[in-house]
Amino acid sequence: MRILKTHFHPEVTTLESKSVFKRLATRSIAIREESILLLYTERYEDYSLPGGGIDLGEDKIEGMMRELNEETGAQEIRNIKPFGIYEEYRPWRKPDFDIQHMISYCYTCEVNKELGASSLESYEKKMV
Repeated sequence: MRILKTHFHPEVTTLESKSVFKRLATRSIAIREESILLLYTERYEDYSLPGGGIDLGEDKIEGMMRELNEETGAQEIRNIKPFGIYEEYRPWRKPDFDIQHMISYCYTCEVNKELGASSLESYEKKMV
């Protein structure tokens, strides 16, 4: 899969002498006709592609399907195709690392019009 974009948060000016935590994730570009399914996050007041971290040893496509279903209730996920990789470097706010390197594998797919119930994690529901 090709890298679409590498983004550095403004606070990340160098990787030299920094400890970096690498996190693998997936993102879904779920298409229905001319619409793309987006997830609204009240915590950040923004819209994003559904997705999240891949579990250790989990296949990327299985992780994408799991995250898409958990976050949106998407049903009958099909016609999955690789789209590209979006990577970002951002500050890590925990004491064990300086920087997080998030690598998101993006896939296009189709889903049913009707969505089932989502099952968000407590931190995904939490408002700040």
